[in-house]
Amino acid sequence: MYNESIKAENKIITNNDLTQIFQAMGETLKKYQKIAMQEEQINQNVDYMQRAYSFKDEGSKMKVTVDFYDNTDITFDNYDNFASIFYSRLDEIKSLDVYYSLTYNVITPAPARSNEYYHQSIQMHINENKLDISVKLSSQDHKLDDLYNLIKNIVLNAPEKYDMIIKKKSSITNTVAFATGMIPAIVISTILLFVPGINTIFLKGYVVYPICCVVLAYLIGSVFASSKLDKYYSPIMPEKKYAGYSDGHAVYKDDVDKFVDTSEILIGKKVNNLSHRNQIQQEYNKHKELIPKELLVLIVISLIVIILGLFV
Repeated sequence: MYNESIKAENKIITNNDLTQIFQAMGETLKKYQKIAMQEEQINQNVDYMQRAYSFKDEGSKMKVTVDFYDNTDITFDNYDNFASIFYSRLDEIKSLDVYYSLTYNVITPAPARSNEYYHQSIQMHINENKLDISVKLSSQDHKLDDLYNLIKNIVLNAPEKYDMIIKKKSSITNTVAFATGMIPAIVISTILLFVPGINTIFLKGYVVYPICCVVLAYLIGSVFASSKLDKYYSPIMPEKKYAGYSDGHAVYKDDVDKFVDTSEILIGKKVNNLSHRNQIQQEYNKHKELIPKELLVLIVISLIVIILGLFV
């Protein structure tokens, strides 16, 4: 017997990952319970000393306690009953505690009769910030090895929580802001070319027009980018921690250490976090592709303004 634990630090575990794990647990338990029933039927008409069991069930089970945000909890003693609640109330789940065990005897018949008792288990504690897994497996009998390896692979191959969406927030926000504000900035700056007094500044100061466009693009875009991205960023960003005092103000920064020490389990309040990340990535990709086109338009109009300025 050996003990091992798995901690999904700095990992995003989706509800599909959890579903895959729970399904595998349920199917594995059903498989061995079916084997136990079949062997019991076979051995009914066999002399006691000649009876053979590869899995004589002694109380194997899957027990799941689900704690909800409405201060209620439900305990299930089989996968099928638990599955319907898990799927239908995913966004209400505060935590899950899973106890899974195979408890059985392996019996060989006479003349070399033997009776080996095994108790192998997997325990999981799951909440929005944590997935702790403890296993007790037998080194002589490997009935839970496939299930354990599946769980381990899912956790180890899960995407990082502290990913580029978080690390590059400023760059992503500025890109979306610049691309969002550029067209309105060009329109406003072009209209100003027809305002007496201002048009002279634009036409005589050759770089005034493009500088005005860039500054306006950032100012206008920042307002819209913040409202567009903040609703997606708010649920996935690290908490702030006190980082000192500067210029008469308390300074706070992202608590990255705490952030990477925890998991992001997509249940309860975090059930939509992956879709938030995907939406941010889509916005970033879309606006990043717009910038070269917008800059080309800005260069063309700026050249026209410069040429007009030569004749004024």
